[in-house]
Amino acid sequence: MLNKLKNIKMLICDVDGILTDGKFIIDSDGRESKMFHALDGVGFVMLRMLNLNIITVWITGREAYSTQIRAEQLQIDELYNGVIRKIDAYNELKEKYNINDNEICFIGDDIIDLPILEKVGCPISVPNAPEYVKNASIYVTQKHGGEGAVREVIDLIIQSKGDFENHLNSLIDELK
Repeated sequence: MLNKLKNIKMLICDVDGILTDGKFIIDSDGRESKMFHALDGVGFVMLRMLNLNIITVWITGREAYSTQIRAEQLQIDELYNGVIRKIDAYNELKEKYNINDNEICFIGDDIIDLPILEKVGCPISVPNAPEYVKNASIYVTQKHGGEGAVREVIDLIIQSKGDFENHLNSLIDELK
């Protein structure tokens, strides 16, 4: 697993069910709310602070303004908001960044994620995904979607890039 992550240049995440628990609230005025986990957010900040040159991307089938706001807050490099045929966005990203399948990690949890899971070098899912999605993955996180699953993967990516302790110490030094 760590050998595959060592070559990763792009991390792509689904949103609903991966960065959230898949639930959303629509109030009586039609406004939608989602809950994102802080651990995942800090993970994206860690990737950026460590200068590991990993492009971060979110591709979600459900268009939501809350997703756009959170992606902007975390300075996600690319957001595809409301894209059902995710494979089209995936192919566009590969061409734009001149990246091969084996240099991409994708975290997905549902049937619309399968075309990408079947192509990337590092397909990952979460325990609450359907069995056929987990079967298409080389790793299933310990954490559920919306409960720090993405941070778990980001920690593994950082670990794969070398001395995890030194990476953590450099982050701590930068925060002092």
